[in-house]
Amino acid sequence: MKCRKTLLAYAVGLLSAMPAAMGTVTVVPLPNPQVPGFNFPESEGTIVNWVYEMGNGSPADAATAFENINLHGWGLWTALTMETSQVDNGQPLRVFETWFTPQELAAGPNVANPAFLERLPRTRSPLLHFNQFQHGSGVQEQSGSAATEGSETVFGYVKFDPTATDHIQKEQLLSIAMLNKLLQGGSQQIPPFPSTALSLKSAFQVITSQTLVEGRYYRLNAWSGPPATPQAWGPAMWPGVVWIDVEGGGGGSGQIDMQASMDGSTRTDATTYPVSSMINHRLSALEAAEFNTEQPGAVASAGDYAVLVAMHVAGREITRWTWQTFWWTPTPADPQLPSSVAVASLRPAQLTGAARNYAMAVAYDMMTPGQPNVGGQNVGSAIYAYNPYLEARFSPANLPNSLAGNGPDGQPANNNVGVNCNCMSCHVRASFNPNNLDSAPKYAGARYTSLDDPQFTGTLQVDLLWSLPEIAK
Repeated sequence: MKCRKTLLAYAVGLLSAMPAAMGTVTVVPLPNPQVPGFNFPESEGTIVNWVYEMGNGSPADAATAFENINLHGWGLWTALTMETSQVDNGQPLRVFETWFTPQELAAGPNVANPAFLERLPRTRSPLLHFNQFQHGSGVQEQSGSAATEGSETVFGYVKFDPTATDHIQKEQLLSIAMLNKLLQGGSQQIPPFPSTALSLKSAFQVITSQTLVEGRYYRLNAWSGPPATPQAWGPAMWPGVVWIDVEGGGGGSGQIDMQASMDGSTRTDATTYPVSSMINHRLSALEAAEFNTEQPGAVASAGDYAVLVAMHVAGREITRWTWQTFWWTPTPADPQLPSSVAVASLRPAQLTGAARNYAMAVAYDMMTPGQPNVGGQNVGSAIYAYNPYLEARFSPANLPNSLAGNGPDGQPANNNVGVNCNCMSCHVRASFNPNNLDSAPKYAGARYTSLDDPQFTGTLQVDLLWSLPEIAK
C-alpha cells in the first residue's frame, strides 16, 4: 500500500497549495465495496489457480472458478463506479472520474511542472477521440463502410488509479526519452506496475440537442449480439436501437426497437429508457467547448449529456493483468454474448443504480485450458472478451497479427475480427517501437502470444498498456 499512500500524500499537498477559489478534484483510491468474497488486490497465485481450474478442474471446481473470476470483475466495477462526496456541475463524481488521464500526466516530467498544475484543477477530464481504431494495427479503418461508420464519434479517455499514476510519474513512463533510454540500455520491458495498479478506458456518446428527436429522445444503437457469420460488426450494422429520454421518461425494461425509424415514429414507451439508467454527466461550458474543438462541426452546449456506453478495466494483479469490459445494455439480467445470464447472475447486491445496467465479459487468460506466460501454444479454445461499442467494428485489416485457431466452442475459427477478440490477446502485444520495425507486434484477435515472442525483438514491452507509448512525449 506504500504507493497508494505516497500518491495520496502528494495529491493532498498539491491541493492544499492551490487557491481556495479554484475547483479541484481529490484523487480517490479504489474503495472497498464490501462485496462478500471480493478482495483487491487478489494474489496472483489465487487468480492463476482460478484460471487453471476453469480449464483443467472438475466440473464443480470449474464452476466455482467461474464464479470467483466473474465476482472479482463485478467487485472492481462496483468499487470504481461508486459515487464520492465530491460534486461537479451539480452531480457527484464517481471514483473513476477522479483519476488521472495520461494526457494530464504527460503535461510534464513531474508533478512540480506548472503545466501539470494548470491541468489538475479541472473536474471531469475532456472527452477525446479514440485512435484505437488504427494504433497498433498499422492501418486506418476503411472509411465509408457500415462496419466502421460512427467510429469518429466514439469519445472518452484512458485513466489510471492513484497507484498506477504514482508508478508512471516515478518511472517517467510517459517520457519518450526515458522509454528510449530503457530500450537503448538493453531493457526488454518497462519497470512493471504494482499489483494495485488499475487502468481503464471509458467510451461516451455525447447527446447534443441537434441529435434529439422531438427535443428529448436520443437514438442509441443497441447491442443484440454478434452476427451469425463473424465479420466487422459496427454499431451502424446492429439491427435495433433504444431511445434515451433526456427528460427522464421511458418504461423500457429490455425491449429494443428493431424497426427503428430516424424520425422516432417507431418509438414506444417500452423501447424508451431514462437517461438516468446510464452512467452519465452533464457537460459544463468548458467541457462542451473542448468537445466542439475535438469534434469539428459539433455543437455541444452546457447541459448536454455525455452517457457512458463502454469501459475496459485492467488490473495488474497478475503478470498479464486481469481484463474485464463493460457495456450498457437494456437487458442487464439477460445480456448478449460475449456476456451471459450466468455472468449477470453474479452481480453483487452492492452494485446499484445505473451501474447495474451494464453487461460484463472477462479475459483472465487468452485460451482455455490456460497457457503459461512464456513458451505456450495457440491451442485449446479461444476466450472471446471484447466490447461491442469498441472492438466489434474491427475487420481483419485492423487485426493484422491474428492467428487462426479454435473458437470458444472448440471449432476452427479465423479469430481475425472484432467479435472474435480477447482483451489480453491484444494488450499482451503492446510495445514501444520507435524504429517502426515492421516485425513488431500489432493488434490481433483472440490468440496466444508468449511474453518472449521473437516479435518483441528491437522493441520495449510496456507492461501490456498501449496507452503509454501512444501518449508519451
